[in-house]
Amino acid sequence: MRFNAFAWELYAKSSRGKSAIRRFSRLTSKSADESLRFYELDVPEQLAERYPAGPLSIDIAKLVREAISSVGFATLEDAHRYYSANFISKGIPIECADLQGKSRIVGVFGEDAESWYDYISPITIGLYGAYPAFFLPYNFRTKFNQLEEIHSAFGIPLPVIPGRSDKAGRGEYYFAINESWREFRITHELSPPEMCAFLYDFAPEFITALSADDLPAPSKAWMVSGGSWDIEFVENAADDTVARWGGNAAVRRGDILMMYLVKPRRAISSIWLACCDGFIDPFFHYHSTVWICSPVPTQSVSYTDMIKHPLLGLKPAVRGHFQGPCSRSSFTVDEYEAVLGIMKSKGQDIAALPQLPSWGRSLPPEVHTERDVERVLIEPFIQRLGYSTADWMRQMPVKMGRGERNYPDYAFGAKPKRGEESARMVLESKYELSSHRSFTESFYQAKSYALRLQCRAMVLASREGVWTFPPQAGNFDLKTYVYKSWGELDHPDGFHEMLCLIGRGSIFGEFRKHSLSKITASEGGIQNS
Repeated sequence: MRFNAFAWELYAKSSRGKSAIRRFSRLTSKSADESLRFYELDVPEQLAERYPAGPLSIDIAKLVREAISSVGFATLEDAHRYYSANFISKGIPIECADLQGKSRIVGVFGEDAESWYDYISPITIGLYGAYPAFFLPYNFRTKFNQLEEIHSAFGIPLPVIPGRSDKAGRGEYYFAINESWREFRITHELSPPEMCAFLYDFAPEFITALSADDLPAPSKAWMVSGGSWDIEFVENAADDTVARWGGNAAVRRGDILMMYLVKPRRAISSIWLACCDGFIDPFFHYHSTVWICSPVPTQSVSYTDMIKHPLLGLKPAVRGHFQGPCSRSSFTVDEYEAVLGIMKSKGQDIAALPQLPSWGRSLPPEVHTERDVERVLIEPFIQRLGYSTADWMRQMPVKMGRGERNYPDYAFGAKPKRGEESARMVLESKYELSSHRSFTESFYQAKSYALRLQCRAMVLASREGVWTFPPQAGNFDLKTYVYKSWGELDHPDGFHEMLCLIGRGSIFGEFRKHSLSKITASEGGIQNS
């Protein structure tokens, strides 16, 4: 869909719309996420006697607004340069009155790059309060998948997400999004408060809300971990608890999540489910994010239990003490059942725990390279879909620009005549697509071939499974696909769905459109108190 001026006008004139627009006309620092509204500053030891005991609580939105209000901006570019060169690069000096009422600088907010994305909500409320014509408040932290769907639904360009280690780039990323918002706002003649109402009250009505109901059967089991500060929350979680968590971006809705708590627990003591697909959030510390739900307390499976187990003890994530990326690793069916076996030996009723389907067994042991994926997994699969070797061409030469040739891994119904190249479908193969960056890069690579060759569908395939992208109004969308693991494709229902989408009859015959269900995080909005 695209922005509908008539629908917007009806909303803006409604009591709900008027209320939302008024609310965003007078945002205050209290509108920020309460948990991140204040920055706790420890007073330097040499000044401790002159200030009240304990850390100082700094209202970030107020600090930012006061720091930038006196600076005059003529253009958006001026505002961007100031934000980058003065705020992100140098931080904001913090002044505070001592016990005698004398004001002096006691610290700096934003010396560390993480502050510029961890505190993005109050920072941007402060920017908006000073210059609403140039800055809009951002309150999609840990709900970036909701933002992605809004951008996709209304045709708002979304800049490429910085990598996890690019901390400065993650801080700068707000301005790139803000620039897209401002262009959209001006194009559709919206005031800053109207644009806020659009983002946080109007647009969420057109996307799918987060829900723990009717979850699909799990296709994979994953490890997620919690620190010592998470123990109380995890152990007191209720049946209806829903929470954001650091997780692998490759997690799919309904997948099993084993919660491993680090010291002093060092054990799995509950199993959760994913209530949305995993996603990348550049403004969340852990970068890879998932919303979790439906916790089930279990008998404890300690690190010692796992390292001593003949199968689990060989797993790299276990040997790596679940540190770093190992804390978000996947488990095969055999490995997950080994964990359940340890629980059962301690008295756990494993019938009450989520199970992986028996057809989701481990991949064949000979899959070690991209060519192995093609030979062992992809080519037998496409033959099951009804294609013969005469129906596809490997490494079809395609001229993409002046003197530039590219080679799609598989082109179906290929017509390679130079200058008139076309195909019905392309499939790009990779060894694995376990990160957001690798998945995104592979998508755009395949998309360039699919559009150039006027394809009816495009496919990505790796050791994790198969992603099918049907065209959307002559284009392909990163978030609109059907995914099946290789285990699911061994099941008749999963295979039949793929057969309808990309089977030989569908691609070489009349193409049929299929509805897709996309799940995002819950509606979010800035509330004014």
